Amino acid sequence: MKKLIFLIIEILLFSFLLNAETVNLIFVYEDKQSFPDFIGNGDNINWDKPGVAVECMKLLEKKLDIKITFKRFPWKRCLEVMLKDGKSDGVFTASYKKEREEFGVYPKKNGLIDESRKYNKTNYCFYKLKESKITWDGKEIKNLSKKIGAPLGYSIVDDLKGMGYTVETSSSTANNLKELSVGILDLVAAWETEGDYLIEKSPEFNKNIEKLNPPIISKNYYLMLSHQFVNKNPQLAEKIWDALAEIRQKDYPNIVKKYYE
Repeated sequence: MKKLIFLIIEILLFSFLLNAETVNLIFVYEDKQSFPDFIGNGDNINWDKPGVAVECMKLLEKKLDIKITFKRFPWKRCLEVMLKDGKSDGVFTASYKKEREEFGVYPKKNGLIDESRKYNKTNYCFYKLKESKITWDGKEIKNLSKKIGAPLGYSIVDDLKGMGYTVETSSSTANNLKELSVGILDLVAAWETEGDYLIEKSPEFNKNIEKLNPPIISKNYYLMLSHQFVNKNPQLAEKIWDALAEIRQKDYPNIVKKYYE
């Protein structure tokens, strides 16, 4: 009888350990630097200072019993191949666009986007040459004669096209600013944090380029999870989004500080 009891206990313990195994996930993000969220270019990750968004996602491992492998790809591939096909479990950071729901899942509550579980919020702004006569009042651009530059695959591209403007896409904001500085473009639309950083760090940009106010638009950015992962792990998906909201509130401010020191 004792042997039977011990056998049952061992089976239960083994079953518990199996259920308690760490879940391994793959998260992907863009292979172009976007300060302060992603640092460096290409598929390499410098773990001494990988970027604010990467550090926030990494903290999910401590808050939940998960292990995340991070990989970098061009942005459109992150969304339209890796996430859509279930080759990755998550992609960050993505603003909300209805058509992107084909590729993955946003955090929702009662069928609506749950803004309380966003990763962060940022502004898109215009940048122009200081000598340019172009003006922007928040509704209309005046004295525009050339194209507006914006990074390929970013949601701002469709926003600007919807406003009736012609947009020239490039692989990065840095490339857009280079084209602006030599007169190929009239304006560049970029994340405010990234645009400000690139201008501050480049003597050429700092001398010749300035930001226009007010911002074009403010957007929330999210961690999207794959349909395959959410269908298989609905409860864990909710826990991940809940934990990220907590990280944004408690940990994000201190992480950001070191990138501006």
